[in-house]
Amino acid sequence: MRCLVVGGTGFLGGAIADTLVDHGHDVTILCRGQTFRNTQSSVKSIQADRYGDLRSLGAERFDWVFDSCAYSPDSVETLLTPVGSDLARYVLISSISAYGEFLQPGLSEVANLREATKQDLEVAANIPPESRTSAFAYGPSYGPLKRSCEIKALQMLGDRASALRVGLLAGAGDYTDRLTWWVRRIDEARGDRIHIPAPAPKHRLTQLIDVRDVAAFALRCATNELSGIWNVTGEPQAFNDVLTTLIDVSGSDAELIWVNEEAIRKAQVTPWLDIPMMAPLLPAFRYFLEVSTEKARSAGLKCRPIEETLKPLLDWDRGRRELDLKVGLTPEQEALLLA
Repeated sequence: MRCLVVGGTGFLGGAIADTLVDHGHDVTILCRGQTFRNTQSSVKSIQADRYGDLRSLGAERFDWVFDSCAYSPDSVETLLTPVGSDLARYVLISSISAYGEFLQPGLSEVANLREATKQDLEVAANIPPESRTSAFAYGPSYGPLKRSCEIKALQMLGDRASALRVGLLAGAGDYTDRLTWWVRRIDEARGDRIHIPAPAPKHRLTQLIDVRDVAAFALRCATNELSGIWNVTGEPQAFNDVLTTLIDVSGSDAELIWVNEEAIRKAQVTPWLDIPMMAPLLPAFRYFLEVSTEKARSAGLKCRPIEETLKPLLDWDRGRRELDLKVGLTPEQEALLLA
């Protein structure tokens, strides 16, 4: 099939492009030219800004389009207007953040969600061009905007559209550094810094998915004509299981010291940013990492064991230790929590 991957030099977009090539498809990527990624030699490239003039795409013919970087409904419409009429399948990468609040475990695709308001749309319109591909730039408007992207796609294409509400992504090349911080910190736990604070209780749940597994399900949606909304993430698992597996994989000397939430609050340490993969201590995020994936699993979503995600991530990060990570505890914060 002739495939267009929008954002094909990004983390997930790149994984989708690789998966399509590996399965023998003809792949073109649409990118702004601001992110470099080694692509396979058969992949063609179109350099353009999706927020600009895309009428030139009308001269191209695609069977499938995979859109990894739509953050506002107008960006979906701008893309689909020139290419949508002949499409067999449009796969939109949405987010579990579309749910907005996580007040109960096992949220499923049938939940009622808030759409973007006029104020949310104004937030999106006022974001500088260089920041439009950063989810952080949209703040609280991110989730409603993603929901409105889903609605726009379904309105324009009906059952030719699939929207994947993707959870916490992991794997080599992850630009968020969330799981990577734990990988690096545990791998470097030698000598005097073997004690690492972790958020108690040990059975705290986290939920992540290998980027390659999302790419495989995106292809499955196109191949099997899986329409509508899909939660695409891994099964919830104990934080302790992820970190102890990482200790084994890296051969680290790390010893985890489990610190309760009250101590974390008192130390003014921020979950998610300072303690990556720990959901914010707010009622709305109580079940943030416990959404249901029953629908996608019944349709063929497969998630690899966590060690198969950790090993390549560890190898990748070992080759880039000169780079500072964007998130994670400082040595001073660690000392405060351990005290």
